[in-house]
Amino acid sequence: MRRLRMLVTVSGSSRWLGCVAAGVSALLLAAPVAASGSPGKTRASAGVVLGGFTAQDFPVVVELNKSRKRVTQIGLGIRMTCTSGGVFTVPDRYSGLKVSKKGRFGTSFTDTERNADGTTTDFAGTIAGSINKARTKAKGTWSLKVTDHDMAGAVTDTCDAANISWSAKQ
Repeated sequence: MRRLRMLVTVSGSSRWLGCVAAGVSALLLAAPVAASGSPGKTRASAGVVLGGFTAQDFPVVVELNKSRKRVTQIGLGIRMTCTSGGVFTVPDRYSGLKVSKKGRFGTSFTDTERNADGTTTDFAGTIAGSINKARTKAKGTWSLKVTDHDMAGAVTDTCDAANISWSAKQ
């Protein structure tokens, strides 16, 4: 996971938001491409890329390793709604997720960032997914929550996207 700081305008005011994220477009550009070394010969596949959409109509990209036993990376765009009334969209991504024998994968995280002005921002995210036996279709849910606290620790805003469903296929 990578931390990305982004300037977000919420309810007419701009603020910096630290977010665990990476560009979905970077995932699209990193998709493996088979190359020909000479006529009649092709290089072994580096893995498989599945693509699809979320329930919020944003793209999702799932990259599996060559053996299809690990999600090399998975990323999407996600729309978050804040208690302050703001709405914004961020990219989010996970990498290195093991796929179980039953085809399930998932993880979660929590993190707290101490901001320069003495405030703190809590981050929490979860992904749960499954992939079919042929490893050609995947689906699941994705959640991301960001909670801002003032210097005294009181919650000043909460932005979240809970249990957003997604699906992808080869």
